[in-house]
Amino acid sequence: AIETVFIPENERGTLCISAQVGCPLNCRFCATARQGFNRNLLVSEIIGQVWLASRQLGHSPKLKRQITNVVLMGMGEPLLNVDNVIAAIEIMLDDNAYNFGRKRVTLSTAGLVPGIDKLSTACPVSLAVSLHAPHDELRDLLVPINRSYPLAELMAACRRYTTANPKHEITFEYVMLKNVNDGIAEARAVVRLLRQLPAKVNLIPFNPWPGAPYECSTPERVK
Repeated sequence: AIETVFIPENERGTLCISAQVGCPLNCRFCATARQGFNRNLLVSEIIGQVWLASRQLGHSPKLKRQITNVVLMGMGEPLLNVDNVIAAIEIMLDDNAYNFGRKRVTLSTAGLVPGIDKLSTACPVSLAVSLHAPHDELRDLLVPINRSYPLAELMAACRRYTTANPKHEITFEYVMLKNVNDGIAEARAVVRLLRQLPAKVNLIPFNPWPGAPYECSTPERVK
């Protein structure tokens, strides 16, 4: 089973879709990681989430669009299924299909450098990077794929992405974990790390799940 989530807001409706059944990356704070990994989704299963949500939301060409944005931030690492994901995104962008603008489709990755480079040339859309730590020692713990693609390589890939696609800024996602990555020193280190990039940072209060090894930062610390 996979999850697809529609997030309605006043000015937009965002559909969050999955790329895999489960996830193999084993990020320490992620509930999906505890479910293990089953398989990649097919192109039909990825675009099928958009089709199903549009159908259930009552989409009609003559009515106001219910789904204005699509984010690949559901279950799985999209760039581990990069060929199927790119094919599905191309359908989302196609004038004769869903006709989303490139900035209306966002792909979130834990930092697979080869996949970022492939996306940049094959089908550039908005990119979000799950950062969560400003230095390798902590990120190795929270996001184990960092051991394969450390921050220096990841930042270089991000610079290549924005150089090739100058209209795109990168969103860096940062989960707020109490007394782990939420200090002022970490905040300043994030600023230094991203200084050379057209970037914005999305601070995400940790959403606890049964058996989670972390707690959410206090609202005061998030501010």
